[in-house]
Amino acid sequence: MSWMIDHWVELGMCMADIRFEQRRRWVEQQLDALPFLTGAHRRFLSVPLMRNGWHVLVERGDVFPPPGHAGAFAVGPGGVFALVFTDSVPSESALRQIRAHAEEVFTNLVAGRSRYVPHMVEVLLLMPRADDTPAEARYTTADLTSLPQCLFAEPKLSKQGARQIAMTAADRNIRYELISSDSAPVPETSVTEGLFAPSALRDDERTRALGRPFAEWMTFLDPAQLELVHRNFNGPARFSGPAGTGKTVVALHRMARLAKHEPGRLLFTSFVRTLPAYHESGFRRLAPNAGDRAEFIGLHSWTVRFLRERGYEPRLVEGDNAFSRAWRNARNVLGAIEPNPHYWKDEIQRVIKGRGIRKLKEYREIDRTGRERLALDGDRREFIWKHLYEPYQDNLRARREHDFNDVIDMAIAELRAAPSDDPYALVVVDEVQDFTLTELMLAHQIAGGTPNSPLLLVGDGQQQVYPGGWRLSDAGIPIVGRGAVLRINYRNREAVHHYAARMDATNTVDDLDGEPGFVLRDTEVVLPGGTAEYEIVSHNDAHARLVRAVSECPVSRSDTAVITSTNREAEQIRDLLRRSNIPSMPLEYYDGTHRNEVKVGTVHRAKGMDFAAVFHLVEEPAQSLGRLAGGERDRAELTLRQTMVALTRARDYVWIGLMRE
Repeated sequence: MSWMIDHWVELGMCMADIRFEQRRRWVEQQLDALPFLTGAHRRFLSVPLMRNGWHVLVERGDVFPPPGHAGAFAVGPGGVFALVFTDSVPSESALRQIRAHAEEVFTNLVAGRSRYVPHMVEVLLLMPRADDTPAEARYTTADLTSLPQCLFAEPKLSKQGARQIAMTAADRNIRYELISSDSAPVPETSVTEGLFAPSALRDDERTRALGRPFAEWMTFLDPAQLELVHRNFNGPARFSGPAGTGKTVVALHRMARLAKHEPGRLLFTSFVRTLPAYHESGFRRLAPNAGDRAEFIGLHSWTVRFLRERGYEPRLVEGDNAFSRAWRNARNVLGAIEPNPHYWKDEIQRVIKGRGIRKLKEYREIDRTGRERLALDGDRREFIWKHLYEPYQDNLRARREHDFNDVIDMAIAELRAAPSDDPYALVVVDEVQDFTLTELMLAHQIAGGTPNSPLLLVGDGQQQVYPGGWRLSDAGIPIVGRGAVLRINYRNREAVHHYAARMDATNTVDDLDGEPGFVLRDTEVVLPGGTAEYEIVSHNDAHARLVRAVSECPVSRSDTAVITSTNREAEQIRDLLRRSNIPSMPLEYYDGTHRNEVKVGTVHRAKGMDFAAVFHLVEEPAQSLGRLAGGERDRAELTLRQTMVALTRARDYVWIGLMRE
C-alpha cells in the first residue's frame, strides 16, 4: 500500500512542476510584451501573477518607472497595492504625491451600492534590498524575498471583488496595461488538491469570512459612509445612528486615512475596557503601518496611566465598603422609596459625581436625565446628599481612597493645568452614550479641550446600557454643524433586525441636543433573510435549554456568542457548556481574533461587537411599561435597552429565551 501512496505523491509533484512551468512561461510572455520593463521590473511583477486571482496594471509611457507616482498596481485577495520601483525611500513630499495619485486611480470605483475606499491602497516601495520600515512610516519597503509576505499575508478581498476593482480601474484609465492571472492557460492547483477530496481540506476561517457581506467594510463603504470618512470637521464631531449602521467602521476608516496621510498620534477609547482591543485588530488591517502611533485603550486604563506619568498614585477603592457603610445609615428611609441599593449607588456614581456636582444646591436643581421616573423632591435630595453622599465621601477620605469619578476629576484638572506636549491628532470615543458627563469632559480635554479639538464621538443613545443621561451642551462640547446620523443597517439580517426593533428601547442620551432622534425600527435593512427564534422557558430550565440550543445551532462556534445579563450567569453557562464538551471563552478576553470557542459574557462586554449567532436569556416582561412607575420603570427601560443591544449583536441568527416562573 505504501508504494502506491509514494507513487501518487510522486505523480502529483510532477504534475505540480508541469503546471508551475506552464504558468511561469505564460507570465514571462505577458511581461515580455512590455518592452519598457527591465528584468528587475519583470521579476517583481511576476510575483503576484504567479497566483490565481491577482491582476497587475502597468502604466505605459516613454519613461518607466514614471516620476512622482507608482508605475504599477497589484490587485488581488490581499488588497490593492501601489508598486513603486525605487532604489531608496522617496522624500516625505514625494510619498504624499505618490499616495495622492494612487488613491485618485481608485476613487469613485463603484461595486453595487458601495464604493471602494481609496485609502485602502497600500504603497509598496520595491527595492533591490528592502530597508527596515519605520513603525510610523506610511509605506512598506519590500524586495523579492519579502514581497510575497506583503501581498499574500492576509486576505481582504474576495477574488470576485479584486477582479471587479482591477477591471474597472483599467477601463477608466487607458494608459494602464492590464495583465490578469485569470487569463492564464492553466489554473494553479496544489499537490494536495489533486490527491485528496475537497471535503478533506479545510479553508482558512478568514478566507471563508470574506464571502460574507459583513466583511466588505474592509474595502467598500456606502457613499454616505465614505463621505464621512473624508469630511473635514475642524473641531469636535459626532456620529450617531442605530445599531448596525457602521458608525465605528466609519470612525476606524477616518483613523486609518489620517494615519496614512498625516503624522501624529491617534487614540481610540471607550468606557468598556475590552472594546478598544476588539476594534484594534480591525484597524491594524486597515492601517498596518500605523504602529505605536495608534493607541487602543479603555478610558479607565488611560486615565490611571496618565496620572502616574504625572506623578500621582491614586489609591482606587476596592469593593463597596465605602458605599455599604453609608447605606447602612440611609437604607431605612431610602429603602422605602427604592429598595435596591444599586439604584442609590448609581445615583452617587452616575448622577452626583458623574455629572461633577459639588454642592447640594446644584443637586437640587438638576434634571436627573434617564432617572426621572423616580421623582426626588428637594427634601429627598437633601436627605440623599447628607445621609448617603456625604458619608460615602467621608468614608473614602478616611481611608485615603478614590473612586473612578475622583480619578476622572483629577485627570481633567491636571490636563487643564498642563496640556500634553504631544497632543493627539484624533481622539475617537466609541459607545459614548455609556460615558458619564465628566468622562465625556475628560475625553474632550484629552483631545485639547477647545472648540477646534480633534474629537470624534461615536454612539447611539438607544444602546445605552448604564443608568443616567446627559446633553452634549452640558459638557461644553460644540458639535453644531459637525454631526451625522447613519440610517442604513448593514449588520443584521432582516429577521434579526425586525425582532430587535420590537424592543421599545428609550433614548436618554441627547447627543443631538434637541434634534429628532432616529431609532432602530426606522433604519433601512440591506441584508435579507436571517432567523429570529424565541422560547418561553422556566427559570429552572433556562440555562439547560440555552445550552441545548447552542449545541443544535449550525453556526461555527468561533462566530457564536451567549450574551448574559450578569457575570454570575455567564460563569454558570460556561460551566454548563464545559460539561457538554462545548469549548467557550469569556467575552472579556476576546480581541476579535479567530478562536473556535463560543464567546460568553455580559451585554456590557458585548457592546460594539458582532457575531453570526447570538443567544440571550431575559425575564419575560410582567406587564407593559405604561403600568410601571418609579425605579421599577427606570429598570424596565434599562433592561429593554440592554436586550436590544444583545439582539443586535447578531448578524444571521438570534435565539432569545423569555424566562417566567
